[in-house]
Amino acid sequence: MNKIIIGFSLMVLMLASCNTKNKFSLKGNLKGAEGKNITLSMYDKSGVNVIDTLSIVDGAINFELELSEPVLLILGESGKRGAASFFADNSDYTINGDAENLLDVEISGGDIYNLYKEANNADDKLREISAELREAYVAASNEGDTARANSISEEYDGEVKKVEEFKLELVKQNSSSPVSAFLIYEQFRHKALEEIASGFLLLDKSLESCTYYEALVSRKSKLESVAVGKKAPDFELLDVDGKPFSLSSVKAKVLLVDFWASWCGPCRAENPHVVELYNDYSDKGFDVLGVSLDKQKDAWLKAIEDDKLTWNHVSDLKGWKNEAAQLYAVNSIPHTVLLDENGVIIAKNLRGEELRKKVAELLD
Repeated sequence: MNKIIIGFSLMVLMLASCNTKNKFSLKGNLKGAEGKNITLSMYDKSGVNVIDTLSIVDGAINFELELSEPVLLILGESGKRGAASFFADNSDYTINGDAENLLDVEISGGDIYNLYKEANNADDKLREISAELREAYVAASNEGDTARANSISEEYDGEVKKVEEFKLELVKQNSSSPVSAFLIYEQFRHKALEEIASGFLLLDKSLESCTYYEALVSRKSKLESVAVGKKAPDFELLDVDGKPFSLSSVKAKVLLVDFWASWCGPCRAENPHVVELYNDYSDKGFDVLGVSLDKQKDAWLKAIEDDKLTWNHVSDLKGWKNEAAQLYAVNSIPHTVLLDENGVIIAKNLRGEELRKKVAELLD
């Protein structure tokens, strides 16, 4: 294993700061890479972006890059699933494996990589357990054994919690490492506003300039701007006829902004409940604005027709990069935002009976 040997004081400095020197190098062998488009991507606060396509001759990799800070790098084949991810800084890394199975390539690096690997190993074990539990859950569901299915679901939740607690312990032990900033970002970016605040408390202040710390700050700011009690930010997208349609143009006593997509199973399962609610309360001042995270217009329009969604719909057909979804910090669907007649957010993520009770409370 190639490894740069440095003094202890410099090692501490490297782990405590997002600024490093020298260059990141990746050397080794990747069998079967000839003719394949092997790319190296970077996952930072702007998302995952390809930074280079590797030149691989006779399987040999010899690549160098100056990183502005330690980040997660992803080695994958363009257009295909399954990639190798590893946390890297400006030091030496080695790789060996087969391009046909990038998930199982062997990568070695410095201490910052080893900390990430420790966390990633826990995720790998969770994936193995999840596959087994999923198979058991399906079998129980097919047999109509609801009690067993519920027990398996609870077991899965318990395994997820174990991994989360393990990672938090790693963070506590390495609070100055950029890897910890990444782990906190990954674990807390899907959580509620107050939980995100608790995540920051686990990180050393020296990490405030790290890309993942900044990304979580950005996430927190977005959530604050669309919190209950805030005026809903206006947006304008195209309707089903390709005409501009704004949120502020909808006048209703109670408005449900429903983020969904034709490909989203839980969204489609929820649609009949929303249709029933709309039919029962539209004459009392209830309205719905559907915001689709589709990319294919035909699929979007077909779902609207099939599910009999007779209210207004908008989309920019950008999928998860939907501008309204970005504005409202949407990272899973279905996602609902309930507004009063003044455009103030009064509830979020209500569905089914909870949504009906809230609308009835406001309009009956």
